[in-house]
Amino acid sequence: MDLREEIRALSVAVRRYQEETLLELRRLREELEEERRQRRAERWLFALALLAALVGWWR
Repeated sequence: MDLREEIRALSVAVRRYQEETLLELRRLREELEEERRQRRAERWLFALALLAALVGWWR
């Protein structure tokens, strides 16, 4: 291989690595967002349960 081919091969390898890294970051971001949604839903359900308990206690 001459120098140009080696540089091109290195460039392709770096680009592939960058794409894989970006895909992994995107997957982790989506996973984090899903966890946030679940926590938010849990908080809402807890608040509704607390409200129902307070209304039941009040009566």
